[in-house]
Amino acid sequence: MKKLILFFLPLWLLAEAHIFVLHRVDDFRYPTTDISSKLLEKDIKYLLKNNYKIVKLSTLVKRMENNQSIDKYVVFTIDDSFKSFYKNGLPVFRKYHIPFTLFVYTESADKHYGDYMSWKQLKDTAKYGELGVHSYAHPHLAKLSNKQIIEDTQKAINSFKKHLGYVPDMYAYPYGEYDKRVKKIINRYFDIICNQNAGAVNNQTPLNDIDRIAITGDVNIARKLKIGILNVKNLQIKRNNNDIKEISGYIKYPYAYIYITKLGWKRIKTDNGYFDYKPDFNLKKYRNRVIIRYNNKIKTKLILKEE
Repeated sequence: MKKLILFFLPLWLLAEAHIFVLHRVDDFRYPTTDISSKLLEKDIKYLLKNNYKIVKLSTLVKRMENNQSIDKYVVFTIDDSFKSFYKNGLPVFRKYHIPFTLFVYTESADKHYGDYMSWKQLKDTAKYGELGVHSYAHPHLAKLSNKQIIEDTQKAINSFKKHLGYVPDMYAYPYGEYDKRVKKIINRYFDIICNQNAGAVNNQTPLNDIDRIAITGDVNIARKLKIGILNVKNLQIKRNNNDIKEISGYIKYPYAYIYITKLGWKRIKTDNGYFDYKPDFNLKKYRNRVIIRYNNKIKTKLILKEE
Protein backbone atom coordinates (compact mmCIF):
# COMPACT_ATOMS: atom_id res chain seq x y z
CA MET A 1 0.00 0.00 0.00
CA LYS A 2 2.83 2.39 0.86
CA LYS A 3 4.38 1.89 -2.59
CA LEU A 4 0.99 2.56 -4.20
CA ILE A 5 0.64 5.85 -2.33
CA LEU A 6 4.15 6.93 -3.34
CA PHE A 7 3.35 6.05 -6.95
CA PHE A 8 0.29 8.32 -7.06
CA LEU A 9 1.72 11.18 -4.99
CA PRO A 10 3.44 12.89 -7.96
CA LEU A 11 0.06 13.00 -9.74
CA TRP A 12 -1.34 15.01 -6.83
CA LEU A 13 1.63 17.36 -6.95
CA LEU A 14 1.15 17.89 -10.68
CA ALA A 15 -2.60 18.57 -10.42
CA GLU A 16 -3.39 22.14 -11.41
CA ALA A 17 -5.76 24.76 -10.04
CA HIS A 18 -6.89 28.01 -11.66
CA ILE A 19 -7.04 31.43 -10.05
CA PHE A 20 -9.13 34.05 -11.82
CA VAL A 21 -8.96 37.81 -11.35
CA LEU A 22 -11.77 40.26 -12.11
CA HIS A 23 -12.19 43.95 -11.43
CA ARG A 24 -15.48 45.64 -12.31
CA VAL A 25 -18.92 44.04 -12.64
CA ASP A 26 -21.60 45.60 -14.86
CA ASP A 27 -19.56 48.80 -15.25
CA PHE A 28 -19.77 49.06 -19.01
CA ARG A 29 -17.76 52.28 -19.12
CA TYR A 30 -14.59 50.19 -18.84
CA PRO A 31 -14.97 47.11 -21.09
CA THR A 32 -11.33 46.01 -20.77
CA THR A 33 -11.71 45.42 -17.00
CA ASP A 34 -15.42 44.64 -16.78
CA ILE A 35 -17.51 41.47 -16.75
CA SER A 36 -21.30 41.32 -16.75
CA SER A 37 -23.03 39.83 -13.72
CA LYS A 38 -24.99 37.56 -16.08
CA LEU A 39 -21.78 36.10 -17.51
CA LEU A 40 -20.25 35.82 -14.05
CA GLU A 41 -23.27 33.84 -12.90
CA LYS A 42 -23.08 31.67 -16.02
CA ASP A 43 -19.41 30.94 -15.27
CA ILE A 44 -20.14 29.99 -11.65
CA LYS A 45 -22.99 27.70 -12.72
CA TYR A 46 -20.66 26.02 -15.23
CA LEU A 47 -18.04 25.42 -12.53
CA LEU A 48 -20.57 23.98 -10.09
CA LYS A 49 -22.18 21.78 -12.74
CA ASN A 50 -18.77 20.35 -13.65
CA ASN A 51 -17.78 19.66 -10.05
CA TYR A 52 -15.13 22.33 -9.63
CA LYS A 53 -14.34 23.28 -6.04
CA ILE A 54 -14.51 27.06 -5.66
CA VAL A 55 -12.57 28.23 -2.60
CA LYS A 56 -10.87 31.27 -1.09
CA LEU A 57 -7.22 31.85 -1.93
CA SER A 58 -6.20 31.08 1.65
CA THR A 59 -7.91 27.68 1.41
CA LEU A 60 -6.08 26.83 -1.79
CA VAL A 61 -2.76 28.00 -0.33
CA LYS A 62 -3.22 25.80 2.73
CA ARG A 63 -3.76 22.77 0.51
CA MET A 64 -0.70 23.67 -1.54
CA GLU A 65 1.40 24.00 1.62
CA ASN A 66 0.20 20.59 2.82
CA ASN A 67 0.80 18.95 -0.58
CA GLN A 68 -2.87 18.04 -0.84
CA SER A 69 -4.59 17.58 -4.18
CA ILE A 70 -5.80 20.81 -5.78
CA ASP A 71 -7.23 19.16 -8.88
CA LYS A 72 -10.30 21.07 -10.19
CA TYR A 73 -9.88 23.79 -7.55
CA VAL A 74 -10.79 27.33 -8.60
CA VAL A 75 -10.33 30.69 -6.87
CA PHE A 76 -11.98 33.99 -7.75
CA THR A 77 -9.94 37.05 -6.79
CA ILE A 78 -11.14 40.62 -7.22
CA ASP A 79 -8.74 43.55 -7.50
CA ASP A 80 -9.22 47.24 -6.64
CA SER A 81 -12.38 46.97 -4.47
CA PHE A 82 -14.61 48.73 -6.98
CA LYS A 83 -18.09 49.59 -5.79
CA SER A 84 -19.51 47.81 -8.85
CA PHE A 85 -18.37 44.51 -7.36
CA TYR A 86 -20.20 45.23 -4.11
CA LYS A 87 -23.34 46.26 -5.96
CA ASN A 88 -23.39 43.75 -8.83
CA GLY A 89 -20.86 40.99 -8.16
CA LEU A 90 -21.26 40.22 -4.48
CA PRO A 91 -24.97 39.29 -4.87
CA VAL A 92 -23.97 36.60 -7.39
CA PHE A 93 -21.40 35.09 -5.04
CA ARG A 94 -23.86 35.22 -2.15
CA LYS A 95 -26.61 33.60 -4.22
CA TYR A 96 -24.47 30.51 -4.83
CA HIS A 97 -22.61 30.64 -1.48
CA ILE A 98 -19.31 31.03 -3.29
CA PRO A 99 -16.28 32.37 -1.36
CA PHE A 100 -13.75 34.75 -2.92
CA THR A 101 -10.70 36.90 -2.16
CA LEU A 102 -10.86 40.67 -2.65
CA PHE A 103 -7.70 42.79 -2.75
CA VAL A 104 -8.28 46.27 -1.30
CA TYR A 105 -6.95 49.51 -2.76
CA THR A 106 -6.85 51.08 0.68
CA GLU A 107 -6.44 54.76 -0.19
CA SER A 108 -9.74 54.67 -2.09
CA ALA A 109 -11.56 53.60 1.09
CA ASP A 110 -9.67 56.04 3.32
CA LYS A 111 -10.44 58.98 1.04
CA HIS A 112 -13.97 57.90 0.04
CA TYR A 113 -13.35 57.76 -3.73
CA GLY A 114 -16.70 57.53 -5.49
CA ASP A 115 -16.18 54.40 -7.60
CA TYR A 116 -14.76 52.37 -4.72
CA MET A 117 -16.05 50.54 -1.68
CA SER A 118 -16.11 52.14 1.75
CA TRP A 119 -14.64 50.46 4.82
CA LYS A 120 -18.18 49.69 5.94
CA GLN A 121 -18.86 47.92 2.64
CA LEU A 122 -15.52 46.12 2.86
CA LYS A 123 -16.40 44.84 6.34
CA ASP A 124 -19.69 43.57 4.98
CA THR A 125 -17.95 41.95 2.00
CA ALA A 126 -15.50 40.15 4.30
CA LYS A 127 -18.42 38.21 5.82
CA TYR A 128 -18.74 36.27 2.56
CA GLY A 129 -15.12 36.08 1.42
CA GLU A 130 -11.77 37.36 2.57
CA LEU A 131 -9.67 40.48 2.03
CA GLY A 132 -6.12 41.02 0.85
CA VAL A 133 -3.92 44.08 0.33
CA HIS A 134 -3.61 45.81 -3.05
CA SER A 135 -1.22 48.60 -1.96
CA TYR A 136 -2.19 51.96 -0.52
CA ALA A 137 -2.07 54.42 -3.44
CA HIS A 138 -2.14 51.85 -6.27
CA PRO A 139 1.19 53.05 -7.73
CA HIS A 140 3.43 51.64 -10.43
CA LEU A 141 5.71 50.04 -7.85
CA ALA A 142 8.70 49.51 -10.12
CA LYS A 143 8.83 53.28 -10.75
CA LEU A 144 9.17 54.01 -7.03
CA SER A 145 12.28 54.07 -4.86
CA ASN A 146 12.72 51.42 -2.19
CA LYS A 147 11.72 53.97 0.43
CA GLN A 148 8.53 54.90 -1.43
CA ILE A 149 7.53 51.23 -1.84
CA ILE A 150 8.02 50.64 1.89
CA GLU A 151 6.05 53.79 2.78
CA ASP A 152 3.14 52.82 0.54
CA THR A 153 3.06 49.28 1.94
CA GLN A 154 3.22 50.46 5.54
CA LYS A 155 0.37 52.91 4.95
CA ALA A 156 -1.78 50.08 3.59
CA ILE A 157 -0.93 47.92 6.61
CA ASN A 158 -1.74 50.73 9.04
CA SER A 159 -5.04 51.42 7.30
CA PHE A 160 -6.09 47.78 7.63
CA LYS A 161 -5.14 47.77 11.31
CA LYS A 162 -7.09 50.96 11.95
CA HIS A 163 -10.31 49.98 10.20
CA LEU A 164 -10.41 46.19 10.51
CA GLY A 165 -8.04 45.40 13.36
CA TYR A 166 -5.92 42.94 11.37
CA VAL A 167 -3.63 42.73 8.34
CA PRO A 168 -4.13 40.00 5.71
CA ASP A 169 -1.11 37.92 4.68
CA MET A 170 -1.98 38.31 1.00
CA TYR A 171 -0.94 40.97 -1.50
CA ALA A 172 -1.67 41.61 -5.19
CA TYR A 173 0.60 43.90 -7.21
CA PRO A 174 -1.11 47.04 -8.58
CA TYR A 175 -1.41 46.68 -12.38
CA GLY A 176 0.23 43.26 -11.92
CA GLU A 177 3.60 45.04 -12.22
CA TYR A 178 6.73 43.99 -10.39
CA ASP A 179 10.41 43.19 -10.82
CA LYS A 180 12.94 41.42 -8.59
CA ARG A 181 13.47 44.53 -6.46
CA VAL A 182 9.76 45.11 -5.89
CA LYS A 183 9.15 41.43 -5.17
CA LYS A 184 11.93 41.35 -2.56
CA ILE A 185 10.49 44.34 -0.69
CA ILE A 186 6.84 43.23 -0.75
CA ASN A 187 7.90 39.74 0.35
CA ARG A 188 9.20 41.25 3.61
CA TYR A 189 5.60 41.99 4.58
CA PHE A 190 3.56 39.31 2.79
CA ASP A 191 4.14 35.60 2.20
CA ILE A 192 1.36 35.19 -0.37
CA ILE A 193 1.75 37.45 -3.41
CA CYS A 194 -0.35 37.43 -6.60
CA ASN A 195 0.70 38.68 -10.00
CA GLN A 196 -1.31 38.91 -13.22
CA ASN A 197 0.74 36.52 -15.33
CA ALA A 198 -1.73 34.21 -17.02
CA GLY A 199 -1.27 30.58 -16.04
CA ALA A 200 -2.36 27.75 -13.79
CA VAL A 201 -0.84 26.84 -10.42
CA ASN A 202 0.20 23.57 -8.78
CA ASN A 203 1.81 22.49 -5.53
CA GLN A 204 5.21 23.54 -6.85
CA THR A 205 4.10 27.14 -7.49
CA PRO A 206 5.97 29.67 -5.29
CA LEU A 207 3.45 31.27 -2.95
CA ASN A 208 5.11 34.66 -3.44
CA ASP A 209 4.59 34.54 -7.22
CA ILE A 210 1.09 33.23 -7.94
CA ASP A 211 -0.26 33.46 -11.50
CA ARG A 212 -3.84 34.56 -12.16
CA ILE A 213 -6.00 34.53 -15.27
CA ALA A 214 -8.01 37.65 -16.07
CA ILE A 215 -11.68 37.24 -16.93
CA THR A 216 -13.27 40.17 -18.73
CA GLY A 217 -15.77 40.75 -21.48
CA ASP A 218 -17.24 37.72 -23.23
CA VAL A 219 -14.86 35.24 -21.63
CA ASN A 220 -15.07 31.50 -22.29
CA ILE A 221 -14.28 30.03 -18.89
CA ALA A 222 -14.19 26.46 -20.21
CA ARG A 223 -11.34 27.51 -22.48
CA LYS A 224 -9.54 29.30 -19.63
CA LEU A 225 -9.75 26.13 -17.53
CA LYS A 226 -7.77 24.27 -20.19
CA ILE A 227 -4.74 26.48 -19.56
CA GLY A 228 -1.97 24.42 -18.00
CA ILE A 229 1.56 24.97 -16.76
CA LEU A 230 4.41 24.75 -19.25
CA ASN A 231 7.51 23.65 -17.36
CA VAL A 232 10.48 25.59 -18.74
CA LYS A 233 13.87 24.74 -17.29
CA ASN A 234 16.64 27.31 -17.13
CA LEU A 235 14.55 30.04 -18.75
CA GLN A 236 16.76 32.96 -19.73
CA ILE A 237 15.54 36.30 -21.08
CA LYS A 238 18.55 38.37 -22.06
CA ARG A 239 18.14 42.11 -22.41
CA ASN A 240 20.20 45.09 -23.43
CA ASN A 241 18.38 48.04 -21.86
CA ASN A 242 14.97 47.90 -23.60
CA ASP A 243 15.95 45.36 -26.25
CA ILE A 244 15.05 41.69 -25.78
CA LYS A 245 18.03 39.98 -27.34
CA GLU A 246 17.47 36.31 -26.58
CA ILE A 247 14.96 33.93 -24.99
CA SER A 248 16.16 30.41 -24.26
CA GLY A 249 15.39 27.38 -22.13
CA TYR A 250 14.41 23.71 -22.12
CA ILE A 251 11.02 22.09 -22.61
CA LYS A 252 10.07 18.49 -23.35
CA TYR A 253 8.40 19.29 -26.67
CA PRO A 254 9.62 19.52 -30.29
CA TYR A 255 8.62 23.17 -30.66
CA ALA A 256 7.05 26.11 -28.85
CA TYR A 257 5.33 29.35 -29.74
CA ILE A 258 6.84 32.47 -28.19
CA TYR A 259 4.97 35.77 -27.88
CA ILE A 260 6.25 39.26 -27.09
CA THR A 261 3.91 42.22 -26.68
CA LYS A 262 3.67 44.20 -29.95
CA LEU A 263 5.84 41.66 -31.77
CA GLY A 264 3.43 38.73 -31.79
CA TRP A 265 3.91 34.95 -31.99
CA LYS A 266 6.86 33.04 -33.42
CA ARG A 267 7.10 29.24 -33.81
CA ILE A 268 10.46 28.01 -32.55
CA LYS A 269 11.80 24.49 -33.03
CA THR A 270 13.70 22.85 -30.19
CA ASP A 271 16.91 20.84 -30.35
CA ASN A 272 16.54 17.97 -27.88
CA GLY A 273 14.20 20.24 -25.96
CA TYR A 274 16.40 23.34 -26.08
CA PHE A 275 15.03 26.49 -27.70
CA ASP A 276 16.94 29.67 -28.50
CA TYR A 277 14.99 32.62 -29.91
CA LYS A 278 16.82 35.84 -30.82
CA PRO A 279 14.12 38.45 -31.56
CA ASP A 280 16.40 41.47 -31.04
CA PHE A 281 13.22 43.44 -30.36
CA ASN A 282 12.92 46.91 -28.80
CA LEU A 283 10.09 47.03 -26.27
CA LYS A 284 7.26 49.37 -27.28
CA LYS A 285 5.22 49.51 -24.07
CA TYR A 286 6.05 49.93 -20.40
CA ARG A 287 4.38 46.63 -19.43
CA ASN A 288 5.13 43.68 -21.70
CA ARG A 289 4.43 39.94 -21.72
CA VAL A 290 6.66 37.13 -22.84
CA ILE A 291 4.56 33.99 -23.27
CA ILE A 292 5.93 30.57 -24.14
CA ARG A 293 3.22 28.13 -25.27
CA TYR A 294 2.85 24.54 -26.35
CA ASN A 295 -0.78 23.62 -27.05
CA ASN A 296 -2.69 24.71 -23.91
CA LYS A 297 0.38 24.82 -21.65
CA ILE A 298 1.90 28.26 -21.10
CA LYS A 299 4.62 30.07 -19.21
CA THR A 300 4.21 33.85 -18.81
CA LYS A 301 6.81 36.40 -17.72
CA LEU A 302 6.30 40.11 -17.17
CA ILE A 303 8.92 42.42 -18.69
CA LEU A 304 8.94 46.11 -17.76
CA LYS A 305 10.46 48.72 -20.03
CA GLU A 306 13.14 50.75 -18.32
CA GLU A 307 12.40 54.46 -18.00
